[in-house]
Amino acid sequence: MSAEKFEPFGEPLAGNGVGKPEQPIAASVILSAVGQYVFWLLIVVIVVTRISYFSPMPSFSPHVVSALIHSAQR
Repeated sequence: MSAEKFEPFGEPLAGNGVGKPEQPIAASVILSAVGQYVFWLLIVVIVVTRISYFSPMPSFSPHVVSALIHSAQR
């Protein structure tokens, strides 16, 4: 005699009683894969754009800072 299984809220679990997991729906698998690809594509686009449009050089040069320090000491 097999025992019926219940979820945490007391509802009986759907299934044939053997405990086999349900097969995922093909549409949800496809949407999950598309969502992951879109997310990582967005990350790559943001990083490449950041690298290409923003220079690694600081917006000020060291000689400007020394001139500001010299003028502040006067």
